[in-house]
Amino acid sequence: MTQKAELLEGAAVAPAARLDRPKLFLADGSLFLVAVIWGFNFVVIKSAIETLDPMLYAMLRYVVAFVLLAAIMPSSLVRASRSDWIYGSILGVFYLTALVVQTYALQWTTPGKSGFITGLSVAMVPFIYWIIARRSPGPFQILGALIATVGLGVLSLRGDFTLSLGDGLTLVGALCYGLHITATGFFAPKVRSATLAVTQIAASMVLCLIITPFVTPVTLSLPWKEWAAVIWTAVSGTVLAFVVQSWAQRHTSSTHAAVLLCLESVFSATFGVVFGMDSVTWRLLAGAGLIFSGILVIETLPTRSVRRRGSAAAAAD
Repeated sequence: MTQKAELLEGAAVAPAARLDRPKLFLADGSLFLVAVIWGFNFVVIKSAIETLDPMLYAMLRYVVAFVLLAAIMPSSLVRASRSDWIYGSILGVFYLTALVVQTYALQWTTPGKSGFITGLSVAMVPFIYWIIARRSPGPFQILGALIATVGLGVLSLRGDFTLSLGDGLTLVGALCYGLHITATGFFAPKVRSATLAVTQIAASMVLCLIITPFVTPVTLSLPWKEWAAVIWTAVSGTVLAFVVQSWAQRHTSSTHAAVLLCLESVFSATFGVVFGMDSVTWRLLAGAGLIFSGILVIETLPTRSVRRRGSAAAAAD
């Protein structure tokens, strides 16, 4: 979700009026593919941590991702300033915490539920920003958050109105992703996106290298399937996502990109069902549908409202 953070907090994207249609289709298709891969990765990670400790998985994934990003963008690492490292380290703490908590939670929940609950991070961002910057969420953000919260209740609440351990931890992970998205919104205008990506992955890797030995024995002697999961998620979830999104977000609208990337949760449930990790139940369909609807309200209605006001102002002139 690293690059999704920059997008959801207003990273630079192409103005809608200047979009080149062939590039628009290619950009939208690329972002759709990223969402498919992210959704599939929920299944990959759940399968991997059946035999691989989640903390060791996170450490190896960050090491692989950092090595690849540093090789692709060495200048972004070498030229990073002290302030760049401070911003990247703060983001790295949020991102690492979110990923580790989400990964541990996957031991006790399904890919589909994990994907949709994680998607609630989008609904949390306006309220986190409200607490920090004292800027009240708009009516669409409040409406979307209410719809998504009802969806969470339908999807996860048990008879005694409590969450299971896995769903509860996933919700904590979603909060950490929300903090990461909000912090990215503050830092992204001050740092090049490539530098911000490399420094936060580097900080996450260092933290993992320090913490992991205290949690589980560190070993590189892993079955090929576990190494395949580590390498695949590092490449597809971090490196490929950065490269693809950095290009695609310059050739599509912010609304297109936000909605396409939020399809991650839909594909997490789809692949969960295909691989027998999720069951199609009325709670999954209704809860997931409400959560996704709430996210769409937050992502699309404010943009349309701004466009209508802009069109009205232009007509008045």
